[in-house]
Amino acid sequence: MQHPYLKHLVLLGGGHAQVTVLKEIATARKRGLFSEVQITLISRDMMTPYSGMLPGYFEGRYDEDEINIDLSLLANQAGARFIHKEVQDIDANAQQVMIADRPPISYDILSINIGSQTDWLAIDGAYEHAVPVKPISTLTKRFNPQDDFSSLVIIGGGAAGVEMALAMHHRLVVQSKRNLSITLVHRGPRLVPEFPRRAAELLKKELDKKRIRLFLNTEALKITASHVHLTGRRQIEADKTLLITGSSAPPFIKKSNIATDDKGFIAVDESLRSASHPQIFAAGDIASLPRSKAGVFAVRAGPILAENIKKAILGQPLRYWQPQKKYMALIGTGGNKALLTRGNVTLAPSERAWRLKERIDRKFIQKFSPTLSMDIEKPAIAIQDGETTDPALLPMRCLGCGAKTGFDDLNNAIREAEKFVAQTKRRKLQPIATTSDSYVFTPPLGANIVQSVDMLSAIVSDPHSFGRIAALHAMSDLFASHARPYTALAIVNLPPALTTIKNNDLTQLLAGAMLALNEEGVILAGGHTSEADALQVGFAITGFDQGGTEIKLDSGDALILTKPLGIGIIMAGYRQGLSDGNIWQNAISLMEKSNGRAAKILQQFGRLPMTDVTGFGLARHLMSLLDRLKDKAFSAELWGRSIPLLAGVQELHHKGVKSSLNEKNATSAPVRVIEDNPFPQSMLYDPQTSGGLLAIVPKAEAEDVLNQLRQAGIEASIIGNIMKDNQAEIRLYAHPRD
Repeated sequence: MQHPYLKHLVLLGGGHAQVTVLKEIATARKRGLFSEVQITLISRDMMTPYSGMLPGYFEGRYDEDEINIDLSLLANQAGARFIHKEVQDIDANAQQVMIADRPPISYDILSINIGSQTDWLAIDGAYEHAVPVKPISTLTKRFNPQDDFSSLVIIGGGAAGVEMALAMHHRLVVQSKRNLSITLVHRGPRLVPEFPRRAAELLKKELDKKRIRLFLNTEALKITASHVHLTGRRQIEADKTLLITGSSAPPFIKKSNIATDDKGFIAVDESLRSASHPQIFAAGDIASLPRSKAGVFAVRAGPILAENIKKAILGQPLRYWQPQKKYMALIGTGGNKALLTRGNVTLAPSERAWRLKERIDRKFIQKFSPTLSMDIEKPAIAIQDGETTDPALLPMRCLGCGAKTGFDDLNNAIREAEKFVAQTKRRKLQPIATTSDSYVFTPPLGANIVQSVDMLSAIVSDPHSFGRIAALHAMSDLFASHARPYTALAIVNLPPALTTIKNNDLTQLLAGAMLALNEEGVILAGGHTSEADALQVGFAITGFDQGGTEIKLDSGDALILTKPLGIGIIMAGYRQGLSDGNIWQNAISLMEKSNGRAAKILQQFGRLPMTDVTGFGLARHLMSLLDRLKDKAFSAELWGRSIPLLAGVQELHHKGVKSSLNEKNATSAPVRVIEDNPFPQSMLYDPQTSGGLLAIVPKAEAEDVLNQLRQAGIEASIIGNIMKDNQAEIRLYAHPRD
């Protein structure tokens, strides 16, 4: 049985130190440790690039996937939740993290490794006309060396600025033979002030040899679309300006109640623990350390941060760390060469140093790719006196009704979720009556009552997103039945955890569900909670159907699908580590889209035969749709090249990935293949969660329906038609037949 969660560790940001924390926790869990810790990673970015390899990437030596760490997959390996959002604020006294559009997330321990951002105010016009290197997680999207520019100015003469100047020279001047002028501007008297003077002299010699202009003791005062204005009334041409200068802390850190230094960075002691809040740790650029914010310190802080977080969870004394005064640094100089420096020793750029740098960089990035399995053993966390009466810690935990969340706890979670939804939505919210055992309503006169129920296991780790998806998935059956959903009853199975952790999860989940229900005018009338080894959420939906006349069908009437396929195969690929976080996030975004708008548009064209495409796959749901027709003489013809697929599906298909339900779905709805085509036939049986609607539309109105759906932002496609041929089968063609 799953151990109850006793602590909640929130990791904010996916910097170099934080990924080490995740890796260490994944390894510990493989040994059966820390199964009683709930872990949540919150990151604005899905991918985090290793800064040591960025110059090599811009030089053209690495592909983007070679330098990136997939935070979503790494979190999955560590058994951590992943929330792909940007934090708005931290209330360190209340131990809560605030994210837009959802309730606060409570924590027992918080680790912050979010890096820093460019100080826009330092140079006039920088925000409008310069490309900042930080945040480095998005630099590859903001700066493309293939853009058309003939003059490049780099502001900042530290190691990063020099490396970028030399990398751009090798790629664009040496390799691409472009007529490009490169200028490096530095406010200090010499380059790389963090390194010995000999390193500065050797790097200046490299710049001179490659005819890269250098301005020392010079400040950039103003940046325009075509020039950079310098001190001494000088100006230089700049089609493109890169800003690699001093950084600042994000504004929410500055306004939080966490102790900071005079620049707004989090003040930490030698254990990387906050000077003001012992539950908070910080590392990397965001932490105020006595030494430089060089990338090497963020990497080397990772094991210390991981160890101290584990010690804090266990209530053990922390380890103190003092960054070494002498450390090796390797600065790329372009063309397979690097400069090596350590302490007072500096070696001229060489290929041998570059090979060493490449070996170290690749070794670091490769540490975060293996998939780890986890075995659960006994808890290791000490129990606090005030927690000994928590139901999760009783020697025998009740099942049945004894596994329900307590009344006060459930009521508080519901009220917190309602309060949040009321603040974010204009539609009036019907409060859930927790003192009543049922919900009473009167159906509209003459309406038919339509009911459906669906339940999902936690397909996504973010409880807010999961609540939304589960609610939308459940309502979809009613949309497909031409009914208007009116009320919902929730069934929630929560994994064992301390009451504070369980209540926060329930609040997040209910808020996500309520927002989805509220958008469609649906009342959450009540529900039931229980305990299980894994999170599960279901909704019973009741709605009304005012009836209407079925349309008359004919050969050639169109089959319209309102969402692309591929949820099942992407989910399977993600679990196996074969589908990256961007592909997975795209699938999540699709599942978070309601079918309500599509249903309203389709209903404007009459009582069209409809179904939603969910767990049984396209073919089985289509077969069921044909079976429901009064005249059962119709077959369906699908056009492989017209069936839309999510990004990444084709690649996963070629790798042999299939959903576990694929084979059973194929058995229940055979498809006769008429023509060879590149469409992956297994996708006809791929189970969809919160999939699209499939409707039969008269051929004369099909294009009009399709245009209205697309104008509403719905990814609809005509994927085939029906034929009256008394065969009652599904046939797959490559293209529409003439």
